Amino acid sequence: MKTSVSLLLGVALSAAFCGPSRAETPALSFSEFFDTTGQEPAVSGRLLQLNGNRVKLVGFMAKMEVAPRGAFYLTPRPVSCDEEGAGTADLPIEAVYVVVRSSPGLEVPYTPRALEVTGRLEVGYHVEDDNQATHIRLLLDQPQDLLGTEPKP
Repeated sequence: MKTSVSLLLGVALSAAFCGPSRAETPALSFSEFFDTTGQEPAVSGRLLQLNGNRVKLVGFMAKMEVAPRGAFYLTPRPVSCDEEGAGTADLPIEAVYVVVRSSPGLEVPYTPRALEVTGRLEVGYHVEDDNQATHIRLLLDQPQDLLGTEPKP
């Protein structure tokens, strides 16, 4: 089962690297997520401007004790989380919940290397299938998204 999930994740990530519209996709940096000029961090205008749009983001997969199914957290630096009693509290504020749409419900194997992911950015409160609340998420591209074809039913 892990091999097929690895293959699906690899296809999605490879598609992000060599898709035809890669040059048109804006790059987003974790440093652009929040405006820190006030007393408390606020969601930046850049993040809100890109909400609902396709973006690319480079980061590291968070190593989770209990990883979400069909998804992973992307962070600006390598992170290991021990959720015992804290849930996802060990994740940095700018962690992005990346939904691997080609692998719903399947375990996404951890990789320690930097990843470039591309997909549709969603900013705002959302409750995931595992009942985790997320505020920034990215719906990972699927190969058919990049080829301009509709998925078959």
